[in-house]
Amino acid sequence: MTARKSHPEQKWQVFVESSRKGATDAEVCRRWGITPWQLRAIRDRVKHGAKDALARGPGRPRRDREITELEHEVERTSKALKELAIENTLLRGEVNGG
Repeated sequence: MTARKSHPEQKWQVFVESSRKGATDAEVCRRWGITPWQLRAIRDRVKHGAKDALARGPGRPRRDREITELEHEVERTSKALKELAIENTLLRGEVNGG
């Protein structure tokens, strides 16, 4: 397994194994077929990922304000388009002898 081509789950397993009491880096690297710098890179990614996750705090992630505003704009536009379609249908009926 090369760390570059491995799946996240495999990288997590490497990290977990390297964190076990008594495990040596050389042992883990040999078992997984990776170099010490690849093991360091995995540890760094886990560390940064954990820090990012913990910085977000508990609960659901906040919705991006811009996304919320754009969703409301889509709703308003959709509603206006439906109203125009209804008006258009009614006007066609009047023009065609309705």
